[in-house]
Amino acid sequence: MPINKIVGYFANANQTWKVVNVNDYRRIFNHDTAISYLEHEIYESVDREMAQILSGTNAGFYAGLRFLFAELTFLAHLYHGKKSYFPKRESYYVTKYMRRFKILHPECGIFYEVFRHGLMHSHHPKWLKKGNKMAGWYISNTAKLNSFGIFVPDFTKDVKSAIKQFISELQTEKTTHKKTRLIHFCNAIVHVGKIMTKKDLGNYAKRDFRFVTIA
Repeated sequence: MPINKIVGYFANANQTWKVVNVNDYRRIFNHDTAISYLEHEIYESVDREMAQILSGTNAGFYAGLRFLFAELTFLAHLYHGKKSYFPKRESYYVTKYMRRFKILHPECGIFYEVFRHGLMHSHHPKWLKKGNKMAGWYISNTAKLNSFGIFVPDFTKDVKSAIKQFISELQTEKTTHKKTRLIHFCNAIVHVGKIMTKKDLGNYAKRDFRFVTIA
């Protein structure tokens, strides 16, 4: 069933998030809105959250990776659009985004599989074997080691640099009057802006819908 209303993002408005007709939103969504979203919703969030995590003030061991990989996944949706939503294709497009912007390069796909999938679907990263040797892994906020793992400050810099380059691409596209990247971006915003009703929920959630209270 087609989406009629979404919660859309608006730049430089008194109300940043508003319910809007999806077709009207597509007509007014422009490069400046996309750039504002990256600057104020994504970049500022990464900068603020990671500064806290890397400050050493009681941050959890896996906190930085769980946060950064979630942001990275959504950045790939914004960059590649609707073709990147499908679960069986999502990892392909995220690693494609990582290679494009040199995030955890050159082992982008390995890091995404071992660390992202391990931490999102279980408690810890996965284990990797090459030849007859099993690779251990490390995660560190303070020291970069010469072994397989992630130095979180470098990962943070990679993600922030990728956002800046993404903004630069949108700025260039705006000057050339092209819309390929803009259309992908808008499709992703529309996708996550969908307003769910009971019929949109999985069967496991529908039974609990009666307990929801909306003021």
